[in-house]
Parts: sequence; C-alpha cells; structure tokens
Amino acid sequence: MSLTVWLTVRQAREALRTGRPEVARKLLDPFVSHGHKRAVAVVPEVARGYRLRGEQALRRDDPTAAWDDLLAAESLAPADPDAAALRATLTKLGLAECRAALLAGNPLHALHTLARLKQRTAFHPEFEGYETAAREWVLAIELADRGDFPAAAAALDRGKSRVRPDVAAAFDTFADALTRRYDRCRAAVDRLYQAAEAYRWADVLRAADEVAEVAPDHREVRNMKARAWAALQGGGGNGVPAPSSHVGDVVELAWSPTRTIDPAPFVSTKSYPIARPVSAVAQPVSQINPVSSPGVPAGLPKRFVLWIDGVGGYLVCLSQRVGFGQATENGPVDVPLFADVSRLHAELTRDGEGYVLESGREVAVNGRAATRAVLADGDRVTLGSTCQFVFRLPVAISPSARLELVSGHRLPLAVDGILLMAENLILGPEAAAHVPMPDAAGNVVLFRTRDGLGIRCPGAFQIDGRPHKDRGGLPIPCCVTADTFSFTAEPVGPRV
Repeated sequence: MSLTVWLTVRQAREALRTGRPEVARKLLDPFVSHGHKRAVAVVPEVARGYRLRGEQALRRDDPTAAWDDLLAAESLAPADPDAAALRATLTKLGLAECRAALLAGNPLHALHTLARLKQRTAFHPEFEGYETAAREWVLAIELADRGDFPAAAAALDRGKSRVRPDVAAAFDTFADALTRRYDRCRAAVDRLYQAAEAYRWADVLRAADEVAEVAPDHREVRNMKARAWAALQGGGGNGVPAPSSHVGDVVELAWSPTRTIDPAPFVSTKSYPIARPVSAVAQPVSQINPVSSPGVPAGLPKRFVLWIDGVGGYLVCLSQRVGFGQATENGPVDVPLFADVSRLHAELTRDGEGYVLESGREVAVNGRAATRAVLADGDRVTLGSTCQFVFRLPVAISPSARLELVSGHRLPLAVDGILLMAENLILGPEAAAHVPMPDAAGNVVLFRTRDGLGIRCPGAFQIDGRPHKDRGGLPIPCCVTADTFSFTAEPVGPRV
C-alpha cells in the first residue's frame, strides 16, 4: 500500500507541475479520505496549484475561471492568506463590473453580477447599496413602461441615494430621459382622449402607438386601443361609438366627455397590460413556443401571464415540471427570481404523489433542510438563504396550486403570484379560489381541452370582441371582458 501511495503522490506532483491541480486532487482523494499521511501532506500543494492557476486566469482577464480555481483552493486550504488576497482582488473586480454596468445604464446586468458574487460568498461594504440601487432602477424602468412616471422618478431617486456621486450621474441621465418620455406621454394621451371624445378611432390608434413608444404597458391606453380596434373591426369606423363592453366601461372610469383632462389620470398606481386583439398581434404562438413541454399541448405556450383588471397579474405555468432559479439573461428556468439562488436551483413536479420539490441546492421546507419533499397546503419553502414562497392549494377539488412570494423577492415581470395549472383554474368571488375576484358574479373557470384552453363563465362575455355565452375557447393571446370582470392572457416566450 505504501508503494501505491508513493506512486500516487509522485503522479499528483507531476500533475501539479504541469498545471493540472484537478487531476492531482482526483488522484489523492481516495488516500486522503483514508487519512494516509503522505497524501494529506500534498493537499496544501494542490490548493496552491489551484490558486496559482486562478492568478494566471485573472491575468488573462478570465475572472470566471479565476473564481472557480479560488473556490477549489479555499475548499482545501481555507486559511491560506494568498487565497484571501486573490479573493479580495476578484471581489473588487466584481464591484467594478457592477459599477460599470450602472454607469452604462444596465441595472439588470449589475444585479446579475452581484448575484454571482453572493453565490461565491464574496462580501464588500458597498454591495448592499449597489444592489438596492440596481433594484430601484429596474423598478423605475417597469413603472415608466406602465406610464407611472412620477413613481418611476421616486424609485430612481431612492436608488440614486445609495450610490456614490460618480455613479449617481448615470441615474441623473436616465431621469432626464424619463422626463422627456413623460412629456411625450402626456401630449400623446391628451390627443388620444380628444380623439376618443369625437369617436375618431383611427386617430385613437395613432395616438396609442405614440404612447406605446414611451410607455408600452400603459393600461388605460392599451384598454382604449382595444376599444378602438373593436370599433374599427366591427365596421363602425370613425364617428361611431365603440361596441359596449367592459373594456369601454373601464375607460369611462378614467375619462368622460365632461371631465377636464389633466396629466394625473395618465398615471396609475397599479396597472396591468391589456393585450391587443388577436388579429393585431403579429407574432403567432407557434413562434413564441416552438418546443412543446410535458403536459402542454403543442399549440400552447409553456407559460402565459394573466392580467386581471383591478386584481393583479399572475404567471401561469402549464408544465407538470416547473424550474426555479436565478433571473439571468438566458436562464433555462420557468420561474426566474431576482434572488441569491443558483441558475437552476430547484424543480417542482406535479405527479401522483402531489407536488414534489427536488433540489441539489440549499432548500428548506418549513425551516428544515430538504433535498426532496412532498408539499402540503401552507408549506413555506426557502430557496437559498432568503428567498421564500408559500405553497397554496386553495381549491379542495382542484390540484392546481398557487405560489405566493413572501420574502420581497421579485420576478422580471411584476406579477403578484405564480399559478401552477393542472386541469383548471378557478377565478371567483370566494376566498377559496385560485385567484379571488371579489366583483365577479360567479366562478370563472379556465380549463384544459384537447387542443388548448377553454373558459366557462355564467352568462354573456366577449373574447377579443366576439360574443360568447357560458363557455368558449381561450386562445393565447386574448382579451376577455364581461360585465363584472375583464382579463387578458399574454404568452411568455423563452425569457420572462
């Protein structure tokens, strides 16, 4: 045995000499695990080999490889001062990358950079300030896209207060752009409402397009645009009122011929996008979701967003298996999170047992670490160290679930929750619904069909301006309106 250990140590040192510490580690591991002193004595040399290779990677401007080697070195020699010096250098480099991203007006890249640094257990006193600033900037972008420019400016000011003056200049530049967008938005919305008062629907569409250039998710304007499309497609043309619908009723709440127009109504405190009629949507669903997923018919997207007027927005996942992970530019997960989690952190599968959570990463259910767990109604799941959601089964007769983020973390889309749709989703006035809709006259049920989705609703309603009664097919995208509710369903592509 001693001869075998001697030969292995010699081979390991030869691997270190040629810059292959991972080979040396693989050779030594069996003997180190059994406590052979010769092998254990070489472990610090392997750690040094990783560190030296990490320093070389840093000189080649490859910080990712440098971090990988540093982490390997620290796992073997945690107290190595030279490894600590390399960590400090890489941390400062990451901070500089974050600062450069903010200076370039890319707060999302700054958040991704900070998330990677946290995964590598890096720390710097400025991390918290930069993370808060980047989150507020991303929020400002979302609010401005909805037309809520004053709230966007307030979020931007909060973010600016957390960074140094040199970085704050980038916030000022974006604030100036917001001011110009706000001015254009107010002028365009003014023209839109004046055209709507005179039933000039073609002019309404042109003004709505102008608003969309600066506030693409402005709910009231998209609502008015849907009304204009309904009027023009119904053959009414200019000078003719739009067909009566809940979409029109919603607009009347914000505008009437007797009201003086001022900028305030153009800004809503909480707004949700309204889809254009299907005929006006250029991109077919087949292009959005070219690859089918388990449990999802070929004609449906893997996910869609349900925007319910006066209630909120929900990400609906149709697959039996749903992945959770960090929100990255090209992430593979169904539920991307701005959180300190791995790129693919955990999966939740619906099967005969119910909902099974599986992960090789840090996960806890009700405070207890777990790699696999069958979830029950009310379970609190923690991904990583801080990201938490509560698992709900609100309808006893339905296996569809609702996930409620309770830790303050967000998705790239500003939604209020995540719905895991099995055979149906119930939207209704009672608390025991997947989505409570207090004003609804009765339960609205979205259900799966052989070819896609359908809707069952008591009484008359419209889908993209076409009248239905009691039930109908639910295309994605679509806009559904009734006397007591309205919602839109919009597909989500590979990236949220």
